[in-house]
Amino acid sequence: MSKRVMITLPDGIADALERWAISEGNKSSTLAGFIVETQVRNALANGIIPEPGNAQSKDAKK
Repeated sequence: MSKRVMITLPDGIADALERWAISEGNKSSTLAGFIVETQVRNALANGIIPEPGNAQSKDAKK
């Protein structure tokens, strides 16, 4: 199951993403999704993202 999420990027980053995607014969939205998924999986594996039910902001823990 997939959820749609909209993100906003600075113009220069969006332009670079578009060039990168074109160079790979891909769509920028597909490449962006891959990049985000890869980084979120990495953060999960490294314990950076709290487990479900334990999501508190760093400020709330102080």
